[in-house]
Amino acid sequence: MSAFNSSGPAEILRAEQKDEELYERIHRQLCGFLLKLKGHVFVNVNKQNIFCTSQLLYYALTTLSKLQTLGEEYTKIVQVGKTGKHIPGLMQSTGMILAHVFGDRLIILALDHLIYYVQFNKSITSQAKDQIIHIATTVKSLVPLLQSLNRVLFYWDGSFYTWAKRFFFIKYIYAIPWYHPKRPLHVFKILSVLTGIHLSVLVIMAVFKTPKVQKNAKKHPSQPISLSSSSKCSLCLEPRQNTSLSFCGHLFCWYCIHEWLQTNNFCPICRKALNPRMVVPLQNFT
Repeated sequence: MSAFNSSGPAEILRAEQKDEELYERIHRQLCGFLLKLKGHVFVNVNKQNIFCTSQLLYYALTTLSKLQTLGEEYTKIVQVGKTGKHIPGLMQSTGMILAHVFGDRLIILALDHLIYYVQFNKSITSQAKDQIIHIATTVKSLVPLLQSLNRVLFYWDGSFYTWAKRFFFIKYIYAIPWYHPKRPLHVFKILSVLTGIHLSVLVIMAVFKTPKVQKNAKKHPSQPISLSSSSKCSLCLEPRQNTSLSFCGHLFCWYCIHEWLQTNNFCPICRKALNPRMVVPLQNFT
């Protein structure tokens, strides 16, 4: 019998939250460095890739180096493999990290390739194409909810906070022998039920929304839309989302201009002094 006890959900949750804060800090510092080196357009276009790189850097310096993450050290817990007696091997840890960082994106990319292949495959009948594309599109809309489903299970059994750790069966134990604080777990059970109800609503909405979108697409086939430069954000060079007006009269995406103002105190177009309080969101603006 092992002298080390399995970790509780409270310690795992605090450790994960601490780790999220730390690699988000790395992300901000990396964005600041790339902003000076490559410019704001590069940072905005590659912000998802930069965030993934920040996560990889953090886990490479901790988990892949056979060290505790700062969150794990803070809560005195250690990762172990399936037996519960040894830390995970290099391949197991690498697979878990890659699945955690890129898993959702790889699944969506694979589904996109499947949809593209089916659409242009002449050997597949039209009826079969519609069914396959419908199923693939529905699954694609449910992928972002995969982590939420795992969170429901985590709140209930307190074992695996991420689906990547569940898939590779990486658990936690207390780093101190015989340490096992007694804490009430009924709060986590309630969270599990509430999260499960919320997730069920989201799944129902995703499943019943997809057919409507496809029917509307058939009735109104999409036409190529030419976007004028006036409808694009000057920072991300994409159609503006949640259009916002600066005090000096320029339009940006709400997220883009506030991200810019985190590291600069002037308008990116006219270079006049600007702070977040001088940016106004526009309602019903087309």
